Amino acid sequence: MNRENLPARGVAAGLLAGLLLCAAGVCAAASAPERGQPTGFTLKSIDAPRLAGPVRIDGRLDEPAWSEARVIDDASQYLPADGVPPSEPTRFLVAIDDENLYIAARFGDAQPAQIRRSQLVQGQGVTNDDYFQVLLDPYNNRRTGYIFYVNPNGVQRDGLLLGGLSYNMDWDGIWQAAAAVDGEGWTAEMAIPFKTLSFDRNGDTWGINLSRSIRRKREEIAWSHHGRRITMDLTGELRGMSGLSKGSGIDVVPSMALTQRDSFSASGSSLVSKPSLDVFYRITPSLTSSLTLNTDFSATDVDDRQVNLTRFSLFFPEKRDFFLEDAEVFEFGGLAQNGRPFFSRTIGLSAGGQPIDLDAGAKLTGKLGRYSVGMLAVRQEATAALDAQDVFVGRAYLGFGAQSTLGGIVTFGDPTTGRDNHVIGADLALRDQLLLDGQLLEARAWAQRSSSEGATGREGAWGASLAYPNDALDALLAFTSIDEDFRPALGFVNRTGIRQVDARAKYRHRFERRGLFRSWLGGFELRQVGDPQDRLESRLLVLTPLTLDTQPGDTLTLDVRRQTEVLQAPFPLPGGLVVSPGRYDFDRARIALATAGFRSLAATLEVESGEFFDGDRLDTRVGLTWTPNEHLLLGAQYQTNDIELPGQAFTARVVGVTANVAFNVRWAWLNVAQYDNVSGRLGLNSRLRWWPTPGQVAYLVVNYDWREDAAGNFNPFLAETTLKFNYTFRF
Repeated sequence: MNRENLPARGVAAGLLAGLLLCAAGVCAAASAPERGQPTGFTLKSIDAPRLAGPVRIDGRLDEPAWSEARVIDDASQYLPADGVPPSEPTRFLVAIDDENLYIAARFGDAQPAQIRRSQLVQGQGVTNDDYFQVLLDPYNNRRTGYIFYVNPNGVQRDGLLLGGLSYNMDWDGIWQAAAAVDGEGWTAEMAIPFKTLSFDRNGDTWGINLSRSIRRKREEIAWSHHGRRITMDLTGELRGMSGLSKGSGIDVVPSMALTQRDSFSASGSSLVSKPSLDVFYRITPSLTSSLTLNTDFSATDVDDRQVNLTRFSLFFPEKRDFFLEDAEVFEFGGLAQNGRPFFSRTIGLSAGGQPIDLDAGAKLTGKLGRYSVGMLAVRQEATAALDAQDVFVGRAYLGFGAQSTLGGIVTFGDPTTGRDNHVIGADLALRDQLLLDGQLLEARAWAQRSSSEGATGREGAWGASLAYPNDALDALLAFTSIDEDFRPALGFVNRTGIRQVDARAKYRHRFERRGLFRSWLGGFELRQVGDPQDRLESRLLVLTPLTLDTQPGDTLTLDVRRQTEVLQAPFPLPGGLVVSPGRYDFDRARIALATAGFRSLAATLEVESGEFFDGDRLDTRVGLTWTPNEHLLLGAQYQTNDIELPGQAFTARVVGVTANVAFNVRWAWLNVAQYDNVSGRLGLNSRLRWWPTPGQVAYLVVNYDWREDAAGNFNPFLAETTLKFNYTFRF
């Protein structure tokens, strides 16, 4: 079998040379004034006045204290136009007192009946509605911070901003918001307690940006922006923030869960009560310690069902609050999946995704001067197959220049096997926007080494990348090397013994005149993977001649794919199908349609067809979401993978149904049912949630699991009903 060579070493050498050039540029930028700016960008700055009177968060702005707030009325569009005035009156207000940062907005609208406000479930996405968004960077480092949303119904949504360009929207902070719609538009208020935020008490200046979305027009408005971006490096400044107090800085969160569990396969039933306790203590306003005892994850969102048609493990995101708090500090090397030294889902979850309780966990996160630090120690409860396990991860990085970092990470422990394992690693991120007149340029490099009990081979991994992630042109060149025995037991790795090259270039053209289409996007993506001898194992080339984006937000995408797979061993597929060893080159084409998400009936359709190894495969994905009003959302998703190989055939199916009922912003009933014919499991997750105020929540959770037998009948396997309540005491 002929296996072609990869030019991996040449790519790696080119990337290292590029990194050196970037390092020189960033170091030069670091010696410039404190906050250099790209050409054409004006740094905006405001002072934060202190309110003398009280403010009630009710969405009305009728308290006399609001007259003392700083008014911002110079926001402008960044989409679809760039820098022109908003089409509707837009005004923001900012102020502080001893305990809170207050931010409000008054949004005029000539057609108030057309204001989009379909979301009524707290914590759910609001980007299909009109919304008010706040970006906060309390350290003013242009890398990390917080994002807060509120829609016209007063629904709150929040998240963490990570590394300047990415975010995690599963974080849940304690803050207040309210909104009200009237005959002239809508009003929103936010009160963000200083106890909720990490910051330097001696720092006088925070980064801040304020934005508005008019959804029916797809008009995006912001106070500070440049090049159609509102990323962290382009925030304005909020001054007068020194000397803020967080009180004693202690949050105590007791909770109680009462679970009735019925195992139909074992004909057993049990009633279990489980108290748990979380304690958070801010040692300083910028350094937080937390302790969790007898941790319970029974109210966590369920994972989306997937069918694996690859040779490698699937990746599922973290959704548990304890691990999401200050998660940014543990991010490493810009790695999204394969090769991550730390991935918190390895703790407290079995290989099948079932929760394993934590006896105790402790975490320290925050800043010490110019350093960001994070330490996590957890004792995982014993199971029938494994003794209790102790694990630890430590991470720190130094911020320098405009948005650059240099850091390291260590991990100890293996929560899945109990064997000895540790990992050490270092990473460098260089990011600059001065060299290319406001366009971002990012370079990264990272290296790791694991040490595992019983390993006899090479256990290293490293990578480097150059990226140009901008609106008109988005480009990337990256190289990754992962040795055969590299095993981060607290991380995620699903493919070892590889040398991988990734390349991407996509160009976006925005139409100047307002016609049917807003933009066209085209380009290519390439991934090529070889073994340690640089012999080809996989290649995927995706050519995208067009992605058309209409003014309301409907999209049409066409692409063609050329894939090569070199198999050294038989490859099993669902349904008992097997692909024999050999080299396979096959072509596929895909068309994807999606209507704008704000429509009351929104639909997605994706069809991908073509060759698949030595046979054929047809994939279809259909999704419908009906939102007749703000109280009801009904959704259905249906996916099929129809595989035909010589003498073999199987169709994999995944079905999902969603039914959410929002009685008001405090009460919601959320339901998800999923089935796939590969596992033969039908699952129902039903959660009745009461959210009386931020920091307090009660759940009634029902999980039901049926298993399909050979005759196609569904038999009950497991049922769980949990009543849970937690309350946050702040001191």
